[in-house]
Amino acid sequence: MKTKPIAALLAAALAATMLMAQEPAPKASPKPRPAPEKPEARPEPPPRPGQLANVRIDVKVTDERPGQPPVTKLVSLTVADRRDGFIRSAPQIQLPGFNAGPLPLNVDASPAIEGARIRLGLGLEYFSVEPASEAKQYNRAEIRERLQLVLEDAKPMRVAQSADAMSERRVSVEVTATILR
Repeated sequence: MKTKPIAALLAAALAATMLMAQEPAPKASPKPRPAPEKPEARPEPPPRPGQLANVRIDVKVTDERPGQPPVTKLVSLTVADRRDGFIRSAPQIQLPGFNAGPLPLNVDASPAIEGARIRLGLGLEYFSVEPASEAKQYNRAEIRERLQLVLEDAKPMRVAQSADAMSERRVSVEVTATILR
């Protein structure tokens, strides 16, 4: 007769274990919120085509050295509105006892006409060689510039002037952009 109380106790323990192992019933969720409306993604507008006009770009590089007359280089190119143009010039120079290598004068230009003004992306590389103070010695100078400009039509503007860290030498850059219709 002792088996009946033990069986009852085992049945109660088994029932309690089964009740504890069950997951509670999910609570009723509040009304689902609608997903927030995202603004419609607007595609990027296509780039505005350039006008049917060209821009003449004149780049004047003036190299001034103490005791010498200024050396002026002029580079001109004509580029369509909102297009890219470039000029590459790189003569090889051989001097007695010195291989200067190429001495480039490179200009990159990207004009955009806006009314009577021109936005101009301008890149310039200018290398030169000059005699050093010691006999049969030469110094090679390199100037690299990348500029974003706003220019008046046909009006020259000095856009850069750099000084040599080792001498009184100065190099200035003047740019004129003219709309050709």
